[in-house]
Amino acid sequence: MWTCRNLLGTDFACRWQHLGLRTPGRPPRCRVLIEEPDVAEAYASWRLLNNNGYDVSWCPGPGRLFSRPCPLVACGRCELVECADVVVSSLELQRASSRQVVAAVTHLHSDTPIIVRAPQPMLAQWTPRFEGHWGPVQIPANKRTLLDSVEFALAKPVGDGNVDAPG
Repeated sequence: MWTCRNLLGTDFACRWQHLGLRTPGRPPRCRVLIEEPDVAEAYASWRLLNNNGYDVSWCPGPGRLFSRPCPLVACGRCELVECADVVVSSLELQRASSRQVVAAVTHLHSDTPIIVRAPQPMLAQWTPRFEGHWGPVQIPANKRTLLDSVEFALAKPVGDGNVDAPG
């Protein structure tokens, strides 16, 4: 009998071509989770990060491609976040469900850095709520800004806030 399960970003991205950067015997690559409702934007970020040596997974966020709630918010567990070394979230902060996802990541996975990409007015509005747990990146962002933000997030101790974040 067929059982239904929640689709994960890896289900949507499983056909995206891996570029052969994984070499047997080399240490594991840092894992980046992209939370992005726009498939084209997610794919562009995925390719950029993958081409630059990161293992990447993707989640479209709550309520876009399927109507089920985020498992991290609903159940307190998300395999994609649990496996990530850093989360890059481009979820729309004006939506309560997106803010709940960012809050759940910062609360339940406080040791995992999160980079929030949003327009400057939105970042200014929500910075106090997530202070000390994430690095803001104003969009539109270029390739170098995204790569620098991920490298910065992985290099600094969590809880240092967003002081001196690139962008």
